[in-house]
Amino acid sequence: MGMGMGMALRALVVGLVVVLAGGRAEADCPSLPSIQRVAERTLGVGEAGPSGRRARWSALAPTVVVRGGQRLGWEETSGDRLAAEPVDRAQTVELRLTWRLDRLIFHPDEARLDSADRRRRAERVRVLQEVATAYVRWRRAELARASSEEAALDAELAFAQLDAYTAGWLRQACR
Repeated sequence: MGMGMGMALRALVVGLVVVLAGGRAEADCPSLPSIQRVAERTLGVGEAGPSGRRARWSALAPTVVVRGGQRLGWEETSGDRLAAEPVDRAQTVELRLTWRLDRLIFHPDEARLDSADRRRRAERVRVLQEVATAYVRWRRAELARASSEEAALDAELAFAQLDAYTAGWLRQACR
């Protein structure tokens, strides 16, 4: 056998071993959208509603203040005689409800919350793109896996990356 044929045979055997030992058939594994949903949940970058609007509607809930108090009073008489004067006792409870209806129009936290929502959406898009890129690399490497050791390693690396995004869920799902 020539040098080229020996290397090809070695690559074929290594590829076959890798496919049998660790290869994952596409039918056995979840689709890209499934993997992306799990990655979103795992990383906490799922869809979030606009927080600024929620801050505005929070103005409909009043601020509640409850205070309680006790007062004790009496009158002292001048002189040496002891007198049984009446003791004045009073208990008070104050309940105060305050609505900030001006915050229905604009809430001071709106700009900060909208900025946080934009950052969350950008992070979500970044994660979805990275997962899609790793998924495509994994599928391409799986197709080329039998032909070279490098493709087998690329497939394992891309799969490990996807598995990390899903906190081990993908490895369990592809068994």
